[in-house]
Amino acid sequence: MSRVSWSVLCVFCVLFAMALMTSPACAQQNELSQFFEKYGFKKNIVKPAAGILKHEYMVPAGPYTQLFDWDTYFMGVALSYDGVGEPLENSVKDFLDFTDANYATMGYTPREIATDAPDALPQMCKPFLAQMALRASRTLHDYNWLREPSVDSPLTYYQKLADTLAFWELARRSPDSLFRWFNGLESGVDNNPAVSDDPADTTEGVDLQCYIYREYLAMATLAEKLGNPADAKGYEQKARKLADLVRTKMWSAPDGMFLNIDSRTGKFIKIKAWTNFMPLWTGIAAKAQADEMIRKHVLNPQEFWSPNGIRTIAKSEALYNPHSGYWRGPVWVLSNYLVMHGLEDYGYKKEAMQLANEMVAVLLRDLRATGGMNENYNPETGEPDAAGHFVSWDLLAEHMIEEAQTDGDPTAISSKQ
Repeated sequence: MSRVSWSVLCVFCVLFAMALMTSPACAQQNELSQFFEKYGFKKNIVKPAAGILKHEYMVPAGPYTQLFDWDTYFMGVALSYDGVGEPLENSVKDFLDFTDANYATMGYTPREIATDAPDALPQMCKPFLAQMALRASRTLHDYNWLREPSVDSPLTYYQKLADTLAFWELARRSPDSLFRWFNGLESGVDNNPAVSDDPADTTEGVDLQCYIYREYLAMATLAEKLGNPADAKGYEQKARKLADLVRTKMWSAPDGMFLNIDSRTGKFIKIKAWTNFMPLWTGIAAKAQADEMIRKHVLNPQEFWSPNGIRTIAKSEALYNPHSGYWRGPVWVLSNYLVMHGLEDYGYKKEAMQLANEMVAVLLRDLRATGGMNENYNPETGEPDAAGHFVSWDLLAEHMIEEAQTDGDPTAISSKQ
């Protein structure tokens, strides 16, 4: 490239960056950041060590005292933009201190830990711990903490991470090699009608396979960083096999969608829930599968595409409740964030940008009116639907527009950060 061409390119890049920073969307994003700073949201989610939690830890908002699983991961993702990684590292340590420690089942880790007691069996910590460890290590540029022995145990934190995946393989894998949620509460999408509570331990969740797939990839990356190439190769192979299984076994061609499976019968659970879109976020979906699912369902106003973001179940479902359905209709920052990245990764940048703008606008309306944020919002009106003064993964919205504009993704396992 000539000097003239290079100069022109540099000027174009500068002008493009300036245009982004002065756009109405960026003005909204900046206003959101100002609210986060004004109310100290990022500081109020970090608690000092207390009781049985021997390290500092993160909570979904100031009034909480419990350490929760996937809330912690996504809050850690948000804090990584500020170069803050210690709270996530220490939260991982708190979880892993209880792995293998109190129960007979290898690798069992409680999904929630309060200062006085952990949440008990049989609900397992969702498979995000290796992803947490990877995000913390990348933020801090340090992986050596994983070599440390955990509290009251000779096992290192890396070994305990491996044990958490062993739990899923030993206790929750069906004969068809897919993994099962115990119930909706364990899945985090508490009242998801696509996950059976009665009977429990029967639903092979599309989302669960995707989370474990990412755990395998995260473990492979951690193994490489710690000088364990054989482990890395093994986890990569497991990830590939699981991805192939999802593409072939969980795709319903007549429905044009990935669907959960009843492990007792092997039949699809034909409920259109947002969790069926997780193969978009993880990149598991083949391009043809992604295109069909996005066009037929995600962008369909009669199903998931609403004026205020992605509905959590399709509007066409009998159980759809936009006002008080919790995960049965209302929009959440988390589901919109993950679907946004899925859209972007499969070439739907305009739609991804629209989602980002809508989600930030919804939060700003709430913050201007109440000084706080909500767990979820009515997809038809944008009004708050659940408990107020929630923080948790709502923090992801601070950089949501920026990520949509630049294709940035701090959750990406393959990132070279």
